Amino acid sequence: MATTMHPGSHHLVAPRSLTQKVCIGVGIAFVAAGLLGIVFPGLMAMHLSLAHNIIHLASGALALWCGYSDDPKKAYSFAFGFGVVYGILGLAGFLIGEPGYPGVGHMEADENLMRVIPNVLELGTVDHIVHIAIAAVLLLSAYNWIKHRDVDDGTSGIIKTQARVDRDLNRRSDSERRV
Repeated sequence: MATTMHPGSHHLVAPRSLTQKVCIGVGIAFVAAGLLGIVFPGLMAMHLSLAHNIIHLASGALALWCGYSDDPKKAYSFAFGFGVVYGILGLAGFLIGEPGYPGVGHMEADENLMRVIPNVLELGTVDHIVHIAIAAVLLLSAYNWIKHRDVDDGTSGIIKTQARVDRDLNRRSDSERRV
């Protein structure tokens, strides 16, 4: 893993892993969906109640925090944990959802309506599809992190680079002293 010196500062910043980038992207999407869902509760035929939007905003904030964290394992933990939760939620909607008319969001009849909290948090077919898609993206990025992480969690690359930077700075100061 390449590490670069952050311009204008004296500390090293490791480049973001794919999992961190995915968390940032998912976080932005969740925050946008949460904010848009407040204004347009039937957005894209989903059932976006206030409770659903608050969950999206909280998930988005957590995803952004994990994605921007210096520790890529936080992004992995978010991607794996929320990937499992959203996957189970999406599959459960198709397995136990029933035909019905929702009380929130998109108000047309739905064949796979899952009433988590009736008239407060209801999920329909489009919600289930979106949840499964999000789960797939998060779980694939978590798998990618496991597959490509260093044996020592990537710390040795940063430490080695720090040692090289320190050595180069010492050489420069030695040459300046000779002048």
